Amino acid sequence: MDTHLHERFTPAINQIRIWHGDQQRKYSFEPYWTHPVTVATIIAEHLDTDEAILSALFHDVVEDTPFGPHDIFSFVRQNYSGANATMVTDTVMDLTNRYEKEHCPGLNQAERHRLETLRLSRISPFAQSIKYGDITHNCISIREFAPAYAAHYLDQKREILDVMDKGHLLLLERAKQVVQSR
Repeated sequence: MDTHLHERFTPAINQIRIWHGDQQRKYSFEPYWTHPVTVATIIAEHLDTDEAILSALFHDVVEDTPFGPHDIFSFVRQNYSGANATMVTDTVMDLTNRYEKEHCPGLNQAERHRLETLRLSRISPFAQSIKYGDITHNCISIREFAPAYAAHYLDQKREILDVMDKGHLLLLERAKQVVQSR
């Protein structure tokens, strides 16, 4: 896979491959680890700091694996001494969905989406910038591999982008273009 990421990120890519294990993307069935690598590649075009790339690479670890913020912090601290491990970990936590079905069994999908959208509107501009890359890649993938679901999904992401507007302007514009195109 051509990631266009500097080779210094190879240890982090190898770690997410381990942490995400045999997970596959929902509709494309690609190895899941390819998603955060693609998000990091999107982000790197405009935010090429170690903290941005590492946050993008680890953005789904807490939500989708048994590994937590301590694991991310420790890994970054041990392998990227020049990076701010606290910033990376805090950003990953900002990007971790707090309103997953299993955590909020009394709420329907629409209410969970409303609450998560509100929460995302309040995260740091830096974290919002990483989320733009996530939305960009997910929307491209959903449109390609789940066209019947795409209209609903794109509508939800459009709602998020309407209120999550403090991040990197060019990354936001790219995400909006992907969400608007049909």
